[in-house]
Amino acid sequence: MVDRIRDTIKNFKMLKRGDTVCVAVSGGVDSTVLLDVLASLKEELCLELVVCHLNHNLRGRESERDFRFVKELSARLGLKFEGKKIPLGEVRKRGKKGGGESLQEWARTRRLAFLEEAAGKHGARRIAVGHNRDDQAETVLMRFIKGSGLRGLTGMREVRDSFIRPLIDTPREEIERYAKERKIKFVTDSSNRREKYLRNRLRLELIPLLEEGYNPKIREALARTAFILKRDEQYLSARADRASSRVARTGRGGVIMDRKKLLSLDKALSSRVFIKATTEAGGGSTDTALSAEHVEAFFGLIKGERPNACISLPGRLHLRREYEKVILASGPPPKPKPFGKRLAVPGTTEIREAGCLIETTLLKRPPRPYTGSRTTAYFDYDALAGKGGRPLRVRSWKEGDRMRPLGMKG
Repeated sequence: MVDRIRDTIKNFKMLKRGDTVCVAVSGGVDSTVLLDVLASLKEELCLELVVCHLNHNLRGRESERDFRFVKELSARLGLKFEGKKIPLGEVRKRGKKGGGESLQEWARTRRLAFLEEAAGKHGARRIAVGHNRDDQAETVLMRFIKGSGLRGLTGMREVRDSFIRPLIDTPREEIERYAKERKIKFVTDSSNRREKYLRNRLRLELIPLLEEGYNPKIREALARTAFILKRDEQYLSARADRASSRVARTGRGGVIMDRKKLLSLDKALSSRVFIKATTEAGGGSTDTALSAEHVEAFFGLIKGERPNACISLPGRLHLRREYEKVILASGPPPKPKPFGKRLAVPGTTEIREAGCLIETTLLKRPPRPYTGSRTTAYFDYDALAGKGGRPLRVRSWKEGDRMRPLGMKG
């Protein structure tokens, strides 16, 4: 098993000689074995290891037990330990607020931030995490069930930014056998048995059912499929990167894309330009949270008749259309600036707040047959201006406004 992990590290260029590595250790069997293997390769690869553990304070005494276990394990191995505890008050405050973010998402965000902070403190180029081949299979299956595009079905990446997964080619069964043979102690997280979490139900119910009735090597098959799809995704992503440089630009307000150029691309490329934009706007962690529904909503927005539309996306992102611009940005969409201006009749009126010009012409009667467009409208001037021909004003929409266009019943 150590040979396989060494090959994984080499094949995916995870480590360089002399690297400082932060090892994320929860105390469970995967991360504890990961630490043991890296410790055994420490001299061979001239590694400097830092053991990192975050106590989320979500499981009371069990969380405290895990923290002590990892700290003592680090001391026995003679390794540096970087630990942090989230104050209980902060956990309770988060529980009351909620805010649309699940507890798992909140915990993951805090954990990643802690690990990156620890890496910066110790000058570590890499952060090693303990995801194994079974975790990869569960991830692919979970994304398939939720509805995902090709990118999501490639599963977890072997190397992503500073994060590496040396166990990604190693089955959980082999990790557990290694721990037993080497008499490696570890702790068990009771939340891994809770069926309210989708991943747990997949691992405990669905995958054993698939193994028994359909394919005894379903885990291996799912992980292999992810690897094959990853090659296709890498090719398409490279083409999308080239297309993105022509279609999109990053500015202060987010990623701004040209609608007409997006529509000229093949859907396989334009969807990846969109996904790439979400990664840039969301700081690199949003793309895999997107579902097929989000991608279809993107196509609906750029193809639709509405020149102004907005949709919400995971990671506190929003996508909005402003005529021929499509903007992807973080946070809530900006509120439109109110405006009110005297309308030149006939003539041209500039509305800077809305970014448009209104050109008016007086006609004796509307054309017959009427061949309109979404930028042209006809009004009864006498009905609007009255007999005295009072000045007309154009203004932004206000709460309570009602209108009934000619020819419509409501």
